Parts: sequence; C-alpha cells; structure tokens
Amino acid sequence: MHVGLLEDDVSIQEMLLLILQDEGYAVTNYPDAEACIAALKEAGKDGMPLPVDLMIVDWRLNGLITGTEVIQHIRDNPYLDTLPIILTTAATFNDMAALQNFHVSLLEKPFAVDDMTTLIKRLSQPQSSN
Repeated sequence: MHVGLLEDDVSIQEMLLLILQDEGYAVTNYPDAEACIAALKEAGKDGMPLPVDLMIVDWRLNGLITGTEVIQHIRDNPYLDTLPIILTTAATFNDMAALQNFHVSLLEKPFAVDDMTTLIKRLSQPQSSN
C-alpha cells in the first residue's frame, strides 16, 4: 500500500514517515500543497495508475492553500473521488458537514500512533456493498 503524506510540521512528518515505513507502507511525502496537487492532478489520465492508495492531509498548512482545499482538488478528480483521506488537525474542527461532503476521516492531534495505523488499516479494507 502506498500512502501520500502532506504534513508541514517536520516533527510529525518525520514521525509518520518512520511509523508508516515500519508498518510496511510505501510513503510519498509531499513538501507542500502545490506539489501534492500537481502530483495528483494527472492521476488516472491516459491510463496512469493512481500515485497513492490513501492520503494523510494536515488541515492547516503553511502557505496559501489549506488542507481542505487540497482535498477539494482531490475530490474534483473523478479518478480520486473515492481515495481514502485522513484529515489531521491540532485545531478544533467544527465544520463536520464539510467532512461529510469530502468523505474524509478526521484524526485530531495529538494522536496516538496506534490510532493512525488502525485508521489506515480500516480505510484500506475493501468496503462491502450492502
């Protein structure tokens, strides 16, 4: 499984890279929102495979683009509209309607490593159709 990581807090970024790689995941660390959007923009076009199987996105990013704007770009791509996304934040997130519209899972900081790995495993399981 290939995990995309967009986190601008270097200590959290390094911790997640180590933990995810130790769990056996391949990880692509995007340096900023623009790089992430550019990398995912071509997903699915001309038979290109999806670059990641799951995204972890920080809500408050340095720069002009927020994590929710990155998620909107992802959801606007029909090849990525079902990509599992974990939105992380240290802030109080009150816009739960936006989370439902974006189809993301929220993980508030500080989070336990086990919470992150459990959530990734849950989201990476095939969804049953009822």
